[in-house]
Amino acid sequence: MKKIKQLFVVLVSLGLLASLCLNWSRHQVEQANRSMETVMDYQALVRMADSEGLSRQSVLKKFKDAGVTTLAVSDRTIMDMAGEGLVTYYTGGELLRQKEIGGLSPSWQAIVSSPDFTYQAVYLADGTSRRTFDALIETLGARFDRDRFQKVSDTPRVYMLKAPTALNKNPFSQDQLGIQETPLILVPDELLAAKENGFMVAIRPNNFVKTTKDEEKAQQQLAVFFKEIDETGADVSLIIGSGRSMLGEPRYLKNVANALKKRHITLGMVEADVQLQFIKMDGLVPLSEVMDYDAARVYTIAEDEQRKMKVFDAFRRWSLADDERNIRVNYIRPFVTGLNGNTALETNLEYVSDVTRDVASHGYISGRAGVFAPYHPSRLFYVPMAFSVVAAWCLYFLLLGIVPQHHYSKLVLLGGLILSAGYFTGSHALLFRQVTALLSAIIFPVLSMARMITLWDRRKGGRTMKGLLAMTTVQLGYAVILSLIGASLLGAVLGDTRFLLEIDIYRGVKVTFMMPVLLTFLLFVKRHGLWNEGERLTAPLSRIRAFLNRPFTLSTLIVLLAFAIVAWVFIGRSGHTAGVPVPAFEEKLRYFLEETMYARPREKEFLIGHPAFYLTAWCVLRKLPTWAYGLFAVAATIGQASLVQTFCHMRTPIFMSYVRALDGYALGVILGVLAVVVFEGLYRAYGGYKKGRDARG
Repeated sequence: MKKIKQLFVVLVSLGLLASLCLNWSRHQVEQANRSMETVMDYQALVRMADSEGLSRQSVLKKFKDAGVTTLAVSDRTIMDMAGEGLVTYYTGGELLRQKEIGGLSPSWQAIVSSPDFTYQAVYLADGTSRRTFDALIETLGARFDRDRFQKVSDTPRVYMLKAPTALNKNPFSQDQLGIQETPLILVPDELLAAKENGFMVAIRPNNFVKTTKDEEKAQQQLAVFFKEIDETGADVSLIIGSGRSMLGEPRYLKNVANALKKRHITLGMVEADVQLQFIKMDGLVPLSEVMDYDAARVYTIAEDEQRKMKVFDAFRRWSLADDERNIRVNYIRPFVTGLNGNTALETNLEYVSDVTRDVASHGYISGRAGVFAPYHPSRLFYVPMAFSVVAAWCLYFLLLGIVPQHHYSKLVLLGGLILSAGYFTGSHALLFRQVTALLSAIIFPVLSMARMITLWDRRKGGRTMKGLLAMTTVQLGYAVILSLIGASLLGAVLGDTRFLLEIDIYRGVKVTFMMPVLLTFLLFVKRHGLWNEGERLTAPLSRIRAFLNRPFTLSTLIVLLAFAIVAWVFIGRSGHTAGVPVPAFEEKLRYFLEETMYARPREKEFLIGHPAFYLTAWCVLRKLPTWAYGLFAVAATIGQASLVQTFCHMRTPIFMSYVRALDGYALGVILGVLAVVVFEGLYRAYGGYKKGRDARG
């Protein structure tokens, strides 16, 4: 057994060394990416200015001074542009009605009287902006054939676009819009307004080439799109998708990527509402791949959610998201109404100013969104980590009595070679890395607790309460370090640009929570009489059957209900699809910890796992029944599993994950000591009560 332990230590040390090297490289990449872009919608600010009777330029300047770096500009419809007076349009039906009442000028009368006139068309004419009208005409000329789009008058300039102007909307499918309601172009005047007021621009185009099958025509349409942007001279920093698919999906993503890279435009990937990966949009991930991951994660508060929020609740989201989820674009939605006696403008200026100041206080630089330097470590680093994980699992099976000692080294060699070979299998390499990460996350918390159970089982004689607390504090630190080995392996084997952007994610979050608890339970019952060395499998099964045949009492029901509630909360609060609500008290506790600690630790560690660790040692000191000892030992595993699970969120900077574990340890020590003090007080009070009762009777 001594040689097995030596081999295990050597292999795990090599794997840990490789993981620390990769995690240090990952930390360097993460630290170099500290530039933050703050975005607001151009039209949202315009509406705010118009509603309060202020000049648009003055309002834009106020938000510029408040810290907004970028204005988002979306495709606008003919109706939008006409509403601004930038262009003029009439549908064929409107012109016919005007003709009947004699409301047309001679030039328009001639157009309506022409044999080519059709009511199923839109007629476009100059408005207040020749630049916008020219851009619209060039865009429509690229997107529609001459039989559908043509000039019908020189004086005034009028163009006819044959397209349905009124379509029924189907509530069970995608809305069908008339041509005048369809988003068509980025308005040049809006791009120029952003430029003239010192803002960068985030463009949000619809995928206008999605149905274009002619590649030459698609290239022409894309060329016109980017030409119109270039001619404004706007500093376009981001492209953020709009609608159901990215520009260029599915055939022309390479064309779009080349145009974006040529102009140094970064792809903005908007985080999903559940804080896992991105809002569903066809072509988003493929475009990021073609762009060599020149992409930044974007955070915005969903419109429906923000309506229910107070300004303070929204405010505290931003820097936390930036720190913990590698967000580099803060896309801020304004509040639509004023609060606390302030106007909407005053409310939003204060809100945006507070957000940008808070973000700056966390060490971020205001400017163009930062992107990760290409980070794809050599696969050779994964090989020692593979042998570490296999050695750990073989040791567990050895402790469980499944693997004979003389087969340990052979199984480690075979398993390590198979897992290592998987890293070089091309398309399946990612799967083998994810398997390595999952196996690491599960087994090291178990081995950590196995080591602690061994130390507790060896304890002889009594110990003072102070001595118990001091020793348990050291042992908890020891357990945290052992668990962090698995966390380090996990963080390293999945550490590359795709995982940092959360294009790829760790699989098996709930398994990572539950399996360590189950495996620790099996190991505990193996060591404490349920399954003895050399026995057949039927022996422990018969013991379990005898236990289940015991009379069912009310106290048993209460205990089972308590454990069911704990399990419901434990499982339901893991992952990103939790159905267990967060109470108000916990929200306040989280905010307090976020403000006072570098990284808020997980409740499962400092409220459940680490206090249970102390109570396990206390059970051993007081020589309580084995079931109590085992119950707290299994509960203590929750803390170790949660600690490792922190590293499953690859978007979180690796340094923050390490610090979060140490913060959880610090809080766990405090609450663990308090838990022992409380239980010791109850134990002594019960002992005194029982002694008095025995003396009386």
